[in-house]
Amino acid sequence: MKEDIAMGRIVISGASGDLGRRVTDLLLKADPHVELTLVTRTPEKLGQRQTQGFRVSRGDYRDADSLDTAYSGADTLFLISGLNLGRRVSEHRTAIAAAQRAGIRHIVYTSVGGVQPNNPALSAKDHYQTELDLRASGLTYTILRNSLYSEIVSNVLVAPAAATGLMKQATGNDFLAPVAKSDVARSAATCLLQNERHAGAVYEITGTELLSFHDIATIGSEVHGVPIEYVPVSAEERLAFFDSVGIPRTYDPNMPPSADGHMWASDELVSAEVAIAEGYQAILSHHVKHITGQGPESLRSVMERCRSLRYDEIDAAVS
Repeated sequence: MKEDIAMGRIVISGASGDLGRRVTDLLLKADPHVELTLVTRTPEKLGQRQTQGFRVSRGDYRDADSLDTAYSGADTLFLISGLNLGRRVSEHRTAIAAAQRAGIRHIVYTSVGGVQPNNPALSAKDHYQTELDLRASGLTYTILRNSLYSEIVSNVLVAPAAATGLMKQATGNDFLAPVAKSDVARSAATCLLQNERHAGAVYEITGTELLSFHDIATIGSEVHGVPIEYVPVSAEERLAFFDSVGIPRTYDPNMPPSADGHMWASDELVSAEVAIAEGYQAILSHHVKHITGQGPESLRSVMERCRSLRYDEIDAAVS
């Protein structure tokens, strides 16, 4: 290990999700003896980790008492953002307060790319407030502003368009730099292991290049071997489309997953598309390489690697 690595007791809050599992694996690869507490609303999903001797604790962002127990004895918290639009800010405040009570000194937080006060994306508004709350908390922090996952672009947006020949979105003609899940996980794991080095940093975690959706359609055409055309549409048209396929307007943690195995709500999805159209995602950084020493994977590479999979089948085993 490098001398600047500050090893300590790390809590991963949201450990049973895809990102939590990836980061857990990376931390163990870096140091098989790292002290980890894996916190989740569904501890039964981490039964294998329990049998391996890891501390697995129930923790819910809506239940302060559960977090007090789960976070106890830790130095560093990986705060994976919640999914509940409209409740995210209060849930994160509950987690930050629990971290303060537990004596946690540093939080690594997963925010979203393009956070600005006027960003129209509903998720960005939530993350903006949590970033302010972290700054006011008195704790040290690292903020990872993650761009749109390349896997979402590849398998949720492009793959269906390969069957129809059309990709219709309210993303206009502006740009974004999609990032692979593995690069987000590598960045997070490094910041957790080297928290002193990255204290106070706000990183834009992006892929390799800025692309318009016209560019993305071209890459998709070449990877899938069929013509794909990108057609910009209005936000109202996108909402109407999501209504027609039964996607709810508002996120509900108890709603059933779609046929592709993911859980989306159209108000958040469309507001994020509008944010892209208005240029809030037109950000390209070298922060992945700065943090990890290795550059990020390209969207084309992700698309080629994952093109035969459903989105919910893309996990660390193929990443």
